Amino acid sequence: MRANRQKATPGERAILTGMKRLWALIRQRCPVCLQGQVFLSLFGMHTHCPVCGVKYERETGYFLNSMFIGYTAGFLVLTPTAVLLYFLDVSIPVFSIVIILEALILTPLIFRYARIIWMHADQMLDPRRSEKQKGIS
Repeated sequence: MRANRQKATPGERAILTGMKRLWALIRQRCPVCLQGQVFLSLFGMHTHCPVCGVKYERETGYFLNSMFIGYTAGFLVLTPTAVLLYFLDVSIPVFSIVIILEALILTPLIFRYARIIWMHADQMLDPRRSEKQKGIS
């Protein structure tokens, strides 16, 4: 450590926090502690974070908003392919097969990231503490 090292400014701390959150989001980690794995299988989720113990589903229907995120992501991913196929003037059966296959292949990825994005956005809008942090204070 350097002796003349200055403390980070609030702006630098915000950037660092944002980068940590982005890295946790990319790695599909807990929105509270940014460490625990959220998914245990392709579509299966842990009910609680294995690291900090926070319950992922705050209430019944909690992940309904992630459906909107998933729908939007699916649209944004499939639209360029559909436009490309249109300009290539492929037949309707080929167009349908390509779009259906792309949707089937990307469904697990879109499902997972839609939930992760929703959980992180919700944590930033309405922060909560982990079970361990609740016991400390």
